[in-house]
Amino acid sequence: MFLFGLGLQTVNTRINTTDEFCFEPHCTCNKKQKTAICTGLDYVPHLPKFVEEFELNHNNFSNVNFSRWFLSNITKIDIRKFVLIGNSIKYVKKDVFLDFISLKLLAISDEKHLNATSLKNALNFVNTTQLKKIHLYGNYWKLFPFDVFEAISLRKVTTISLEENQLTEFVFPYWYTELKNLKKINLSKNNIIYLILDDNVKLLANKIDLSRNDIVRIPTFCDKMNKSKVPKLQILVLDGNAISYLYPKCFKCLPALQNISLHANRLTILRNNTFSELPQLRYVFLQFNYQLKIIEHTAFRSTSLISIHFGYNNFRFDKTNNNDSRFNAEHIFKHSPSLQFLDLTNNYLPSDKTTVGLMFAHLDEMRYLILQAVGLKVLYPNFFRNLTSLEKISLEGNFIKSWPPETFADMRNIKYINLRSNVIHALNKSSLPEKILNQLEQLYLARNPFTCTCDLMWFRNWVRTTKVNLGLDFPQAYTCNFPAEMRGRLVIKYNPTPESCEPNNPFIVIVIILSSFAFLVIIAILLAYKGHTYIRNYCYIMRLHRLRKRGYLRLNNSDDFEFHAFVVYCDADREWVHSEFIKRMEHEQIKLCVHHREFDPGVPITENIDKYMNKSWKVVIIMSNDFARSDWCQWECDYVQERRRRQGKDACVLIMLKAIDAYHMTSGIRSLLHTTPYLRYKKGIGEALFWQAVLNTLRRPLSVPPMAI
Repeated sequence: MFLFGLGLQTVNTRINTTDEFCFEPHCTCNKKQKTAICTGLDYVPHLPKFVEEFELNHNNFSNVNFSRWFLSNITKIDIRKFVLIGNSIKYVKKDVFLDFISLKLLAISDEKHLNATSLKNALNFVNTTQLKKIHLYGNYWKLFPFDVFEAISLRKVTTISLEENQLTEFVFPYWYTELKNLKKINLSKNNIIYLILDDNVKLLANKIDLSRNDIVRIPTFCDKMNKSKVPKLQILVLDGNAISYLYPKCFKCLPALQNISLHANRLTILRNNTFSELPQLRYVFLQFNYQLKIIEHTAFRSTSLISIHFGYNNFRFDKTNNNDSRFNAEHIFKHSPSLQFLDLTNNYLPSDKTTVGLMFAHLDEMRYLILQAVGLKVLYPNFFRNLTSLEKISLEGNFIKSWPPETFADMRNIKYINLRSNVIHALNKSSLPEKILNQLEQLYLARNPFTCTCDLMWFRNWVRTTKVNLGLDFPQAYTCNFPAEMRGRLVIKYNPTPESCEPNNPFIVIVIILSSFAFLVIIAILLAYKGHTYIRNYCYIMRLHRLRKRGYLRLNNSDDFEFHAFVVYCDADREWVHSEFIKRMEHEQIKLCVHHREFDPGVPITENIDKYMNKSWKVVIIMSNDFARSDWCQWECDYVQERRRRQGKDACVLIMLKAIDAYHMTSGIRSLLHTTPYLRYKKGIGEALFWQAVLNTLRRPLSVPPMAI
C-alpha cells in the first residue's frame, strides 16, 4: 500500500501547468507536429492538450500494472496515435485501451515479454470504431492467437502488421471475412512456412506482404468451388522466401492481382504460362534470383503486363555450350505485347548481331529500357529498330566504344539516354542524329575515358552550349583520359590551338607517304642483300616455333616446382584463408606458398613476389569486396596476368569467397572473371563439393599445349 501511494503521489507532482510545452525532462513535445515522446520513465506523465501522437519508448514498465488507471493521465486528451516501443511490458489488462475513444493507430514494438493472449483480451475491449491501423511488429513472438482481431470494434481496421516476429505459420480464420475495410496485411520478416486460409474465408485485403519468410511454395487462394479467397488482392509480396518452382496454375484465383514480387527466391526455371492466369497483372518483380537457369518460351505470356524487373539474376541471354533450351530470343518477350518497362541490369547480353535484336523485336510499346552492366560491347542498328515508343534507355556500365549513326535513329520519342561508365573515347556530329539531339532532355556520358584530341572538338563545343541535362556530375566527371599529359583535365577546358586541328594539305601528305614507302623499299632490298644468311636463320627459328606450338613443347608439371600454388588474398580474409583454406589444402598434401610464412625478411616485397611466384606451379586468387578495394591486391592480380597468358587459364585458380558488388568491381577483375572459370564458396550444403573442386583444379595438369585466353 505504501508503494502504491508513493507512485500516485509521483504522478500527481509532475502535472504540467501549460498546454503548449512539455516540462517533463524525459519527454519531448512538438506542438507543430502534435507529438510527444517519453523515455526512461516508470510512470505515464500528464501531457499538453495539443498532443495527438504519443510514444512511450524504452521506459521501465516491467513491474507495472499496465491498465486503464495507469494510462489515465493521457486518456483525458485526444490521443489518435499510441506507440509502445521496448517498455518491458509483460501483461496488459483488458481495460487498458478502453478510454482511447479517438485512437486511429496502435503500434506495439520490441515488447518481447508481452503476453499475446492478454493483448488479445485488451483489443476485444477497444471502445472506438475509429481504430484503423494495428502494428504489432518486432516483438519476436513465436505463438500468436489467430482470433486476436475478432472483436466487433475492430471491424473498420484497414491495416494489420505482424512484421518481424517469429511465427512459423499463420491462419486466416473465417471471421476475417468480417474485416470488410482491411486493405493491407504485413506478415514479413517472420519464419512462416505455411499460410492457411480457411475454406469459408473471403479476405478483402488488396495487399499481402509475406516477404522474408520461409515459404517454399505459393499458397493456394482457391476455395473448394475454385473461387477466389482473396478477390480484391492487388499486391502480393513474396520477396526473400525459399520458392524454387512456379507451376502454371499457382496464381489461379487471383482475379484482381496487379503486382507480384518474387525478389531473392530460389527459382531455377520459369515455366510456360506462369503468369497467364492473372488477367489484371501489370508488374512482375523477379530480381536477385541467382539460381535461375531456364526461361521457357511463353513464361511471360500476358496481355496486361506492362513492367518486368529482371535485374541482378546473372542470367545469360546467350547460347552457352550450344544449348538453346535455356531461353528463346525471339519468343521471350513476344507474348507480352503491352510491355512498357524492362530492367535487365546485371544479366548478360551477347554482342552478336541477332540475339538482342530478336529479344526486343516485338516491344513497340516499350517506354523505358534498362540495360545496365549487361556486358554489351557493340551496338548494332537492329538492336533497337522496333523500339519506336522508347522514351528512356540506360546503357550504363557496359563496354561500348561507339555505334553506327542509325542505332538510335528510330527512337522518335526518346528523351533520356544514359551511357555513363562505358569506354567511349569521342563523339562526333554523326554519333546521334540531329533530330534525336534536338528532342533529348537528358544525355549522361560521365566517367568515360575521353581522348582529348581534335576528334573531340565537336563534342567539346556541344557540351559548352547545349541545354540538354548532362547529369549532376557535369562537368566534374567529364574528363580527359588520353593523352597522358591531358589526363584528369575537364573536357570543357580542353582548348587546342586552331592550327593544331587544321587539316593537312593532301598533296603534302601524299608526297610524304610515297617518299616514306620508297625509302622503306630501298632499305628492305639492302637488308635482304646484306643479311640473307640471317633471314634464313630467322625463318628456321620461326618454323621451329610453329612445331613447338603443335605440341613439341615440354610442359611444366607440379614436380618441377617447390610449391603447388602461390596464394593471393586480402588481409581482411586472413582468418578464412589460414583456418580453412590452407589447413584443408595442406592436409591433402598440397604445398602452398603464403607470403607471411615463406617470404625472405629484409627483401623488397616485389622481389619476394617475383621469386616465390616463379617457384609455384599455379596461382590461387581468393576474391572478395575487401580484395577489390585493396590497391595492393589489384597489383598482385595484374601481376599474375602474364602467367595466365603464358600458361593458360589452368594456371590460375579463382575462388569467390564473398560476392563483389558492382560498386567495387574493377575492369581487371571483371575481365578475369569473364575469361577464367571460378569457384564460389558457400558454407553449408555443397561445401564438400567446393573443396573437392578446389583440389581437382589444383591437381589438374596445364593445357596441352598451353593456351592463353
